[in-house]
Amino acid sequence: MIGLMIILLVFAYIALSIVIVSKVYKKYATKKSKYIAIAIMVLIPTWDIVLGYPIYKLLCWTSAGVHIYKTVDNVEGFYVGKDSGRYSKIPPLPYKGYTFIEYKRKQESKEPYRYYRISWVDANMTENCIQIGNASSKYNLNFYKQGKCIVKKEISESEVSPWEYNSRNYIKRNIIPVINIRKDITFIRDRSNNQNIAENITYTLDQNWVIGILNSAIAGRGNWAHCDNKVDMLQNTLKTKKEER
Repeated sequence: MIGLMIILLVFAYIALSIVIVSKVYKKYATKKSKYIAIAIMVLIPTWDIVLGYPIYKLLCWTSAGVHIYKTVDNVEGFYVGKDSGRYSKIPPLPYKGYTFIEYKRKQESKEPYRYYRISWVDANMTENCIQIGNASSKYNLNFYKQGKCIVKKEISESEVSPWEYNSRNYIKRNIIPVINIRKDITFIRDRSNNQNIAENITYTLDQNWVIGILNSAIAGRGNWAHCDNKVDMLQNTLKTKKEER
């Protein structure tokens, strides 16, 4: 029913545009007036994309992608920030080449944060394997079946790695609000000086305002375009030991 209404609205706008353009041409009797009227009727529902897309593409060409300002060799692991509860239920899978990740968590809101290190070792190397909980995918199950063991150890804050990477923690900015171009930055941070040593910058152009209104009535808003870079920022910034590469 909603789809039919959308189709009817589109045809109604086209019919209205034809009527308005005809009246303008009849009144002024010049091709210039006719073309201006057509342009206005086309731009009313599309102006944000017509204006925004060239700006969006320029930003993608000039500044989007992975920017590495510093590389670090022989990194064994890194800090991923606050755990929302996921790691305590399903331990994270290993990142290629790294031996551990670290995170912070507190049981109660008034308690101080505790820091934990999760390591991956062969099952026959330790008796301190933690329970894996409910594996979330066949990939998880296959990994556990390989005989690997996940060990969790509480550590002091001073022992936490200076390198922070969290793909779920990023900076989001609406840099051009009128046409809704958003800039997202995922980063790797040196915790010792609070400086980013690598950034992955992406730009997103919001969907056309008319389509957005129609989609909101059906399933919610979406994006018109999105640009990023497939370069592995983590592996190219925090380089693992040479023998593991």
